[in-house]
Amino acid sequence: MSIHFVAQRFGFVGLALSIGMVSAASAVAQEGIRVYGSEGPAPAMHEAAVAFGNTHGVQVEVVSGPTDKWLAKAKTDADVIFCSAEFMMSDFVHSGELQIDRATVTPLYLRPSAILVRPGNPKGIRDFPYLLRPGIRVMVVTGSGQTGLWEDMAGKQGDVRAIRALRNNIVFFAPNSETAVKTWRERDDIDAWITWNIWYMPLHDHADLVPVGPNYRVYRQCSAALTERGKSKPLAGQFIEFLASPQGAKIFESWGWQTSPSDASRLTVESNIAIVCRIDKDEWKDGVGAGLLSIRRLIKHYESIGVPSSELHISAVVHGRAGYWLLKDEPYQAFKADGNGNPNKSLIRELDDLGVSIELCAETMMEHGWKKEDVLPEVTVVVGACPRIVDLQLQGYAYWRF
Repeated sequence: MSIHFVAQRFGFVGLALSIGMVSAASAVAQEGIRVYGSEGPAPAMHEAAVAFGNTHGVQVEVVSGPTDKWLAKAKTDADVIFCSAEFMMSDFVHSGELQIDRATVTPLYLRPSAILVRPGNPKGIRDFPYLLRPGIRVMVVTGSGQTGLWEDMAGKQGDVRAIRALRNNIVFFAPNSETAVKTWRERDDIDAWITWNIWYMPLHDHADLVPVGPNYRVYRQCSAALTERGKSKPLAGQFIEFLASPQGAKIFESWGWQTSPSDASRLTVESNIAIVCRIDKDEWKDGVGAGLLSIRRLIKHYESIGVPSSELHISAVVHGRAGYWLLKDEPYQAFKADGNGNPNKSLIRELDDLGVSIELCAETMMEHGWKKEDVLPEVTVVVGACPRIVDLQLQGYAYWRF
């Protein structure tokens, strides 16, 4: 059974679809556009089909799934074919089965490779090299637009040892993305899925997304083309033009695809980024220390532009009026005299899991009579805030003060 996707943000609703079924015998339905293609682009493609159909008063039917589930029917009535990788489109063109007009092949948008992990990232996976560690159980897809993806990523640095290590950790080779989604939901013994970022959308309740750094990141495109049958329908050609238009780009971008390059300048450094953050103001936001919250937002911002937390080396040097943020509950309560525990604990634990070095000035501790056992276990005591900050700057760390 193929999957007929209904656009529903942050989820896919699969509907049983009999490909041989024809809609009500109206003139519009008879002249409708039939679109077939891969699983990955389907949610964005369906939303675009609805928008285009509403504007032009035409039914645009999108059928997707593993190729063998729709190929036979597509040979008889497809107007538009879309693929999730260039090699797939090239194979269709060369085989001649779908009678695709090669002159109409239109590359649309890209998506980057990524890693899906279990909610909360219990194995602490922060980039591709973490998947090479012994004991990490990985799933890959060997078909559709993910054919060869894991090998491309592992071999990108020209070191066959990475391919060997990753292959030893692969516990399931899914034949297609549809099977991979089902397996991810059913098998909690799989720690990570090497895939495209767009597959986070249907699994956002069952996975966290880990961006892949530039040293291992791979991109592949979605493309669309007319069949010989589709060439006789002007609206079919207009539909592909719509997909490539700003309105179409906006739809695809909302589903995680990278569309036209942003006008904003690109970063010149996307790896091994070192930052020292000075926190000495007792300012709060959303119930926690504002400086700590800003560090978490900084990490999330980098991740949103494709820089994983593993490429960030952040030292948060806390001193002065903010020093008590790093205390255990009992000394925190004694300092605040309000009977409540330290609300920063979970955020500090999260930052520590993300690789942030949380550091407390020893001079601040001496001023208040705090001892090492008063400090949260994630915290490192440094000899002094100013010497530590200067030392890190001399090592090449960028300086940021809160």
